[in-house]
Amino acid sequence: MVNPNEFSALSISELSSLIKDGLDTLFPEKFWVEGQISNFKTSRPGHCYFDLIEPNDEPGQPPTAVLNVALWQSKRNQVEKVLTESGNLTLSDDLQVRVLVGLNFYPPSGRLNLIMDQIDPSFTLGQLAIEREKLLKQLLDEGLLEKNASLPVTFPPIRIGLVTSVGSAAHADFITEISNSGFGFNVLEHDSRVQGESAVTEIISGLKILSSHKPDVIALIRGGGSSADLSIFDSESVARTIAELDCPVFTGIGHEIDRSVADEVAHSAYKTPTACANALISNVQEFVDELSKLNQSICERTRSVIDQELRFQNETSLRLTKAVSSTLLRTEDKFNEIAKRVSRSAPMRLERQSERLTELEHRLRVLDPVNVLARGWSITRRSDGQLITKREQVQKGDVLITSVSNGTVSSTVSDQGEK
Repeated sequence: MVNPNEFSALSISELSSLIKDGLDTLFPEKFWVEGQISNFKTSRPGHCYFDLIEPNDEPGQPPTAVLNVALWQSKRNQVEKVLTESGNLTLSDDLQVRVLVGLNFYPPSGRLNLIMDQIDPSFTLGQLAIEREKLLKQLLDEGLLEKNASLPVTFPPIRIGLVTSVGSAAHADFITEISNSGFGFNVLEHDSRVQGESAVTEIISGLKILSSHKPDVIALIRGGGSSADLSIFDSESVARTIAELDCPVFTGIGHEIDRSVADEVAHSAYKTPTACANALISNVQEFVDELSKLNQSICERTRSVIDQELRFQNETSLRLTKAVSSTLLRTEDKFNEIAKRVSRSAPMRLERQSERLTELEHRLRVLDPVNVLARGWSITRRSDGQLITKREQVQKGDVLITSVSNGTVSSTVSDQGEK
């Protein structure tokens, strides 16, 4: 067993000095280190502090390794300028970086940290691109990349769901264009953060809530920003949410150059909120133009039919006039012919009828009672005027009046005689 009294003990400061000297010997110069930013914060004087972590391969588990990093304000402006010029990047949580650092051990606190000097933006951009392409391939393999694009857009798209930060410049630009269009758009808004830690969750929630209201189109918009700010639109969960919606999604995300994964998986993608609004307006204008063309076509067709019917009416009227005139002429000729026949036959018919009348007159004279009486016949009636034709019509004592040719004779029945 080692006797501790045989060795002299080191003080904390001596040990700290030895550690610092050893680290300075092992890492005499600055070196590059790669990792992911976490817990990024800025102090009041302008210094930046963050953890550079190596994420665990198992989701939900603590990082495999963590080192504290400090970026002094004197270097910060230079680093931010490089990031802006290289791709409009900004230092933020979850950003993959390769940084040039010096190792620093601070004996008074026993704290080991890295002092950041430079950054390699090409590494960050490359990592973002790699992750983006990996996600796009995965979505393509699962048939999700074109799923939302295959949905039909209601024509015209009047009911619009809007996911954005209400009150932002992007929101104002979109609403201004929609309002100035003169069309009766109905916009249902969902206020959502479009950057920061909770942005992804709020965007997903907004998309799902608006989709439940069955709008014609959902517009997902935000203004410009750095690649880091816009990286939430490369989120796998946002992309999958868009792909699975049963409503077409139009994006208007302020990318000047690149397209986000959300743009790729959406039904239609536009560079700015204003362009997205104009696309919706163009769809409605196209509908109005088609209605106008249809109206014009109907009017032209109606005029053509009316003109055709008028021509037909005129032609029918002309044919009818000719037919009536011809019929009248034929009828007049026939009437004249009948009139001629009547004028020729009438005298003969009149003469025959006159002879017939004379004959009938003669017959009537023969049958006249006066003439009959003149020939020796008589007519006997009772005193009440009843004509006597049978013996049974009189009784003894009846007064009878007998007409003869030159007067009447009265008599009284004394005997009916035998049958």
